[in-house]
Amino acid sequence: MNQNRPKRNILKTERAAAWARIMGALLLLCLFLTSACAETIEEPGFLKVENGVLQPVIEWSDLRDDDYTNEGKDILRFCVWVETDYDTDLDGKADLVKTLVQVPRAAVEGKYKAAVIYDPTPYGAGTVERYENDMGKLYVEKYFDESRFYQECEKREPAGIMTSAEAAEKADYNQWDYTTPDETIGFGYANDYDYFLIRGFAVVEASGIGTYGSEGFELCGTKLERDSHKAVVEWLTGDRRAFTDPTSNMEIKADWCNGNVAMTGCSYGGTIPFEVAVTGVKGLKTIIPFAGIASWYDYTNSQGIPICLQTNYTDSLAANNAGAAFLDDQWEVINPEFGSWLWTIATEEEKTNGNYAPIWEEMDYTTDEENHIACSALVVSGLNDTNVTTRQAELMVEAFQKAGKTVKLVLHQDGHNNMSGISVNGRLWEEIMNEWLSHYLYGVDNNAESLPAVMAQNNTDGVFEAYPDWPGAEALSLTTEAETETTTVHSDEMGAFFLEFQDNYQVVLSTGNQEDFYSILPDNLAAVYRFDVPANTTIQGVPALHVKLDSEQENLDGLMITAVLMDVSDAGTFKAYMRSSDDGERVTRESLDQFYDIASGLVLIQRLKQTNQPRKMISIAWTDLQNPGCGKASSEYTLQSCGLISGLEQDYTFYFQPTVYTMAEGHHLELILLTWDPYRVDLETWYKLDGTEDITPPNIAYSMTINNASLRLDLPIGKGDPNWMEESISQ
Repeated sequence: MNQNRPKRNILKTERAAAWARIMGALLLLCLFLTSACAETIEEPGFLKVENGVLQPVIEWSDLRDDDYTNEGKDILRFCVWVETDYDTDLDGKADLVKTLVQVPRAAVEGKYKAAVIYDPTPYGAGTVERYENDMGKLYVEKYFDESRFYQECEKREPAGIMTSAEAAEKADYNQWDYTTPDETIGFGYANDYDYFLIRGFAVVEASGIGTYGSEGFELCGTKLERDSHKAVVEWLTGDRRAFTDPTSNMEIKADWCNGNVAMTGCSYGGTIPFEVAVTGVKGLKTIIPFAGIASWYDYTNSQGIPICLQTNYTDSLAANNAGAAFLDDQWEVINPEFGSWLWTIATEEEKTNGNYAPIWEEMDYTTDEENHIACSALVVSGLNDTNVTTRQAELMVEAFQKAGKTVKLVLHQDGHNNMSGISVNGRLWEEIMNEWLSHYLYGVDNNAESLPAVMAQNNTDGVFEAYPDWPGAEALSLTTEAETETTTVHSDEMGAFFLEFQDNYQVVLSTGNQEDFYSILPDNLAAVYRFDVPANTTIQGVPALHVKLDSEQENLDGLMITAVLMDVSDAGTFKAYMRSSDDGERVTRESLDQFYDIASGLVLIQRLKQTNQPRKMISIAWTDLQNPGCGKASSEYTLQSCGLISGLEQDYTFYFQPTVYTMAEGHHLELILLTWDPYRVDLETWYKLDGTEDITPPNIAYSMTINNASLRLDLPIGKGDPNWMEESISQ
């Protein structure tokens, strides 16, 4: 399984724990209700605010109930089809995007106007699993001209108007409660926001063009995909049409909406909120992206080198969500136009071989030209996420800072996940999110904007510390001593060593044993250096390694070199948070919430735990031997015209993944330099070195010679405040 794909871990986790998260939300309600302070403010109309956050006012109902109807429910559910501006499936008509609406009945009846939380996760409509390991079956080897997507297309003329109340009365629960031909769940994230529904928020879920139930092609990472989600926001604010179904042309308006929208989601679902935010679309007041991608180049590549197992990537992710692109109900016959686009995008991405090129620039939403941000952001990332790394969160923060808009960064010790059920110094994450959304969507005067610039969970004890800025304001430069002037490491035995490592450990390609692998590399495959750091130093930002290297190779592109930064204790093992929430402890608690009827009376809470480790990977960096002298900006990593020159020593800088990490007393940093990283290069595929010759990874033959005296490690240093928020709710 490809560890670098944003959908893999999150789908696996969320499907298995869907009910756990629903029940976890019940505990949050219980805790908040029983710990409420005396002062209560009654909002004009329908909503209720207590201590700056919305409180439950609506009775919950489950949209997954068998034979569900809206009759007698406080929450109304129905689907609409939002019309876009483009015809990506080339049938002559503008594509429609299927959208699930969950809105309090009181808003539909005019008692108040509801704000909207919009989850745009493409996986939500249901995914195509069968071609995951055999993408070639979908390719049509014919060049596709993307300009065809932008041709004029027919817009629908409304045949009449249906009210939301009428749509709710006619709604068929099979429109959202279904399984796909590959037996994936329809609208799989619809229950994730029940906590907010009963507090008076409306919730919308749409997967975008080309997904199951919608029209068009799933065009991963492109502006056309982005604009299909922008269209949903425009419908919510009254600037776009939607219809009650794909054929009758009965228009429906979101006249129950107050015009304020927040977008949120995890992984792919955390990517699209940022993409839409940079358009400056009216009505989008804030985004809360969890583990989202800001630049598809930086997700798939690093400093001129592919880091995503396959050089091409977005074709695979597009196909995985392309439920609308098949010509039959069994998903056996692909639309040949879509197959042609998949082949074209895969071919073009493969040609770049890690270099920043126009195809990646189109999917880079961090450029100044793209930045029209007009909203706020609460950006969330896992410090142990090796799928969508913290580099993406940093890019989002930088974009909001350039736009002069409010942005806060939250870094937790989990891996590729959201923060459901995590306690932030005694205050549950859902309450912080409630405070943020209450302020930006309903104008509640609370402390949302006074949250610190950075909230980072400490690696030593799990406390969230506050930092005034990003990155850290101070700098620490470290050097090291080596026994020899130079050290040479090679690549040609790396593949065989990794295969032997896998056999010995009886593991498959995963992140669970990376520290073990890097730490036992023999001298010919890795160079190891020690850096001593003052006790209690907190790295806050992007570590950078400066080093002089030379190589025997000439004029080859795509030679990965890797730098790994480890925390090692002089005394042996120590407690560390690792990369998967599967390490977390699940705790049962009784639910006392008056708005739910849970037969078991129990809920499940995830609590992250530390495990004993001999060493912990703090961060990692990759670059291409082809790219000496380049800086941090991705746009610098185009193919260099000079190429490699054998025997010429040149300057390189490795920019590590951003982190917040505290070095305890008696610990030191260990730097490991190696050539290609088996956790990022697929052993089972051909690896292109010069664009023409294929060489299997176990036989890639190149080397780098390190000038040991040139090594300098620059660390950004921050000082956190662990007492910034008093504990108000105990675990």
